[in-house]
Amino acid sequence: MKKLLVLLIFCVGSLAASSVDAQSLYLSYIDSADVNIRAKNWLQAERYLLMALKQEPANNNNSLLISNLATVQRYQRKYGEALKNYDVALAMTPKAVTLLKNRASLYLELDSLSRAYMDYEKVILLDGEDIEARYYHGLIALRKAQIDVAKADVNDLERINKYSPYTIEAQGVLQKTLGNYDEAIERFTSLIKMQSKPAYQTLVNRAECYLEVKRLSDAENDIKKALLMEPAEPYLYVLRARLNKLRFNERDKERDLQLAEKYGISRKMALIFMK
Repeated sequence: MKKLLVLLIFCVGSLAASSVDAQSLYLSYIDSADVNIRAKNWLQAERYLLMALKQEPANNNNSLLISNLATVQRYQRKYGEALKNYDVALAMTPKAVTLLKNRASLYLELDSLSRAYMDYEKVILLDGEDIEARYYHGLIALRKAQIDVAKADVNDLERINKYSPYTIEAQGVLQKTLGNYDEAIERFTSLIKMQSKPAYQTLVNRAECYLEVKRLSDAENDIKKALLMEPAEPYLYVLRARLNKLRFNERDKERDLQLAEKYGISRKMALIFMK
């Protein structure tokens, strides 16, 4: 009987030690993943996250790990795998606001506007004060020609924080869409003054407005700055072609249309954008 009791104690002790070792290994993999994430070594981070998940597949913390896995896969342009893992993580924690925003952001990157819109709607239902979700919800509403929804989102942004860059940019985009170009320019200029370095999209938005009100030198300056940031962005050459058209400079307009084609926009689409 005494031998049996010793054997049982030995077995329980071995199992406990094994469990501690497994937990320790799990945590060490997470630590290694974190180190590689901070160093932006996405492939290594992905490897350690997968090892941690394999080590303890039933751990309650795995929703966060799977979310991180999806994010590092996204940075590697493994969009299908990233989306699948965001879905898995959200199935485990469906009310995780950060997860919903991460998946919505990926949907935007994939140009799946309707799905991104749905995720931002879920975030707003969970947290009506989330200014980022409200901003993107409003911008997508504008893309979908839902002007009343966009106006309501801008009103909410003004209520939450009228001085936020999200609010000011949303005001500018709304005014631009409504054809109130001078008001839009005022908003974008105010936003640029707040930024240590002008944001690419803000410059593009303001350049478009400058073209509409025939402030051609101002438009040219914004396009130049944007080209320094994104020299291979085809739409910028379309904007410059439009600028040259307004200046009756056919030679430079044609050069820019050719550059737009070179970087990925068809001649037909470029001409549509120029109207």
